[in-house]
Amino acid sequence: MGTSSNWSFGRRVLAMTHERLTGEELPPDNLLFHDDVYDFGWNGVRSQASSPDNFDDSVLPTPDFAVYLINAVKFHCGGLFYLYDEDSFMNRMSRFHENPSEYSQRFPLWYVQYLLLLAFGKAFATPAVKSHWPAGIELFTQAMKVMPDLTFFDADPLELIQVLCCKALYLQCLNRRSPAHRTIGNALRLALENGLHTEMYSPLLDVDYVRKCQIMWWNIYILERQMSSLQGIPAGIPEGCISTPFPPMAGSALKIQVHLSQILSKIDQTVYGAEGKIGSRYLEATRSVLRDIAGVAEQVNSAFNIQTKKAFKGISRVAAHIHLLQHQCIIMSTRPLLYIFLQAKLDRADNQLMRWLQSESITGLLNICVESSQQIIRILWCLLDQGLLETFLPFDLDAAFSSTIAILMSKATHSSLVQDHAHWIDRAYTVISEMSSRGSVIAGMIKGELKHVDSNLQQLLSGGDESVGLTGDVFQESGCSDEAPVEDSQGDFESGMFNSSDLQYELSAEQLISVADALDMDSLAWMDSHDAV
Repeated sequence: MGTSSNWSFGRRVLAMTHERLTGEELPPDNLLFHDDVYDFGWNGVRSQASSPDNFDDSVLPTPDFAVYLINAVKFHCGGLFYLYDEDSFMNRMSRFHENPSEYSQRFPLWYVQYLLLLAFGKAFATPAVKSHWPAGIELFTQAMKVMPDLTFFDADPLELIQVLCCKALYLQCLNRRSPAHRTIGNALRLALENGLHTEMYSPLLDVDYVRKCQIMWWNIYILERQMSSLQGIPAGIPEGCISTPFPPMAGSALKIQVHLSQILSKIDQTVYGAEGKIGSRYLEATRSVLRDIAGVAEQVNSAFNIQTKKAFKGISRVAAHIHLLQHQCIIMSTRPLLYIFLQAKLDRADNQLMRWLQSESITGLLNICVESSQQIIRILWCLLDQGLLETFLPFDLDAAFSSTIAILMSKATHSSLVQDHAHWIDRAYTVISEMSSRGSVIAGMIKGELKHVDSNLQQLLSGGDESVGLTGDVFQESGCSDEAPVEDSQGDFESGMFNSSDLQYELSAEQLISVADALDMDSLAWMDSHDAV
């Protein structure tokens, strides 16, 4: 798996610290693999009993409960993804309930989409239970059992694309990353076959149809780019091959998600590269990425400002998702430095590397990595306080993992990188524990992995010779001198609360550009022979 992957990065850190601590490689049993989380109770082989002709309504909710579940999907996903056309879908759902058996046989693909959306809705709306399966997984399994063979099934391409998007996202929620990526890849190729990536200018095409195709394309694009980044593999289509515009009246959320997804792909291609090594090109690639993030940051802070001074102390789910994604882009582009520095400290690196670590441009990169990690924890804490923390969609957990491991590594690299380290880690663990208590088995496993990294680092560094580490206060000089001091927020930690005023630390476009412009492009030429994540 490519090295831009959160999954891969975390396991490299865990493997490195385990090997330094024990002198042995990390056993595979200590790693969380995607097939180890949930057992569907079905091996994928369809039987005659699961044929669409043999309608089984035993898993279906009552009509009024079904409406409630679909509305839950609208709340959790409607502002971010285009999983269904609301007006058309609700009309068809009414007709389905008039004669479910007949309707499901006449429109089997719509019935699959219905089951998938109900599975999402039940996972969102049903209180956590002590179970090894998320609520609604029986609906997803039933959808897979009655899914038509798409090799021969003659379906409307847009309807099929939406079904594939629903399936891919649900698999991603279950930590089935590889099947999810393959599924969204199928949706992407189907979209390419039907020209959704093009301008689609033709007098023969209905305006509403073209608009729907445009929305559908960018929905696929966002999901595919983000899933590819999580896998650490190249995107499915080059940017230069895409000419479709945004649909008329497209909201800011769609455009910003697309821009951030473009940046994710660029990070994988340029910051990490094909071989997952860092050399003289790293700083140039990182500077370019930070400038791109700065351009999006202006849009984010304008359309989704979370530094509100109003009496209502809250943050919307859409705004939170976009800010979390932006900060993950910053962390992904700068965390290779943390890996190098931790590796250098454990390996007793030479003076040349130590001098480079102390340069002003590098401290600037490290500080924005830490500040983005802290901002993620602030946002997640506000969502927790509002009861809006996601436990089924994977994005909050991905953000929590990225930020927590970055802070753990920052503390291990040098204590001055993170003020009041224990409070930040406490809050991060509390957020992940809340996800686990509300039914996320994956969150519990992720917390265990982070605790393992934390324990390894403490054991390695508690008795180590400080002379082999990064001594002094060289990291206290920030490349973001306009930032409010991190320690100013500690009173809120001690009171056990965060509120909207804590979100004032949002990095501005000017600060990101300042850090990017301060980078010394020639300072890393000697690193071409060094490995990094």
